[in-house]
Amino acid sequence: MNINYLPNDKLISCFENFVRSERKITAQVLECIAEIDRRKLYLPSHTSLFDYLVKDFGYSPGAAMRRIDAARLLRELPETAVKFEDGTLTLSQANQIQRASREFKKAKCEFLSTTKKRELILQIENTNQKRTEQILAAELDLPVVPLQKEILHRDDSVTLTVTFSKEQMQILEQAQNMVSHAVVSKDWGEIFTHLAKREMARRTAVRRVPKQKVLKKSCDAEVLRKSCDAKDVKGSDVSDQSRILNSNSSTVVAAVTSKSLPIKNRQTPRSSDRTRSRRPAIPASIRKMLLLPNAICSYIDRHGNKCASRRFLQIDHIHSWSLGGTHDPQNLQVLCGTHNRIKYEQG
Repeated sequence: MNINYLPNDKLISCFENFVRSERKITAQVLECIAEIDRRKLYLPSHTSLFDYLVKDFGYSPGAAMRRIDAARLLRELPETAVKFEDGTLTLSQANQIQRASREFKKAKCEFLSTTKKRELILQIENTNQKRTEQILAAELDLPVVPLQKEILHRDDSVTLTVTFSKEQMQILEQAQNMVSHAVVSKDWGEIFTHLAKREMARRTAVRRVPKQKVLKKSCDAEVLRKSCDAKDVKGSDVSDQSRILNSNSSTVVAAVTSKSLPIKNRQTPRSSDRTRSRRPAIPASIRKMLLLPNAICSYIDRHGNKCASRRFLQIDHIHSWSLGGTHDPQNLQVLCGTHNRIKYEQG
């Protein structure tokens, strides 16, 4: 089957079938690993099940560890096989449960009971990796070990290990979302560097001339121009007048130069430039009201799922401006850059 020529709906349907098949096969692979582990069939040629999967079957160390933890959880709780098949429980979550149970044993000097594991699985179903970590840490009362380590490398690069509090992490995530247009990747090193450069530029920026002084210079130049007109300096050319007024205002120099030139040499705006209308910008008060730190993308797909992304947020007109839409807040919504493009490509 050549998927390059499948219609969109057929391609999505085909992909969904493949995903269901993949999950079913994964559950069967876990059952085989659990039985191999129970019979210790890896011992004749390897010292551990981990080496057996990595060396003989080409799994990466992380993939092998996830499957071993999931297989041992499956052997302890056989009902998890159905959860692996329907996708409510992932290999990563099974690995997180087993790691948390090992940390629990190390901290409390006791094993985590099967009943407690069953309760934890019910709580972490259909959740992401971060939420799973929070639930496990809270339910098992795992100790928080703050780290602050600095490792130097031969190319003078540095690896920093830092522990942030919940409030600090929320502030950093909000800053990450706000600068997502400038820093596309989620690499914290690039984000911290970008924020540091902006702060350095803000503190080292050259101070601008106050508006009052600029207005005073313009007024002085205007007085000098009227004085020149009154005297009717006929012998002076354009360059002389420009040199006289240059010490006061570049704006007035341009005006006098244009006045001194013949009419045929003057540049007048084209009629198309005068009649061309430009869409007014969305008022800053409305932008601030919509693009709050906790703003999310409001795009909803065909399954009824909301995007909820906090990166690359843009303000979109529900009823397009070109078709008569307005800047009224009820006609505006927040979309991420990807879904904003998709909306207009589909529309």
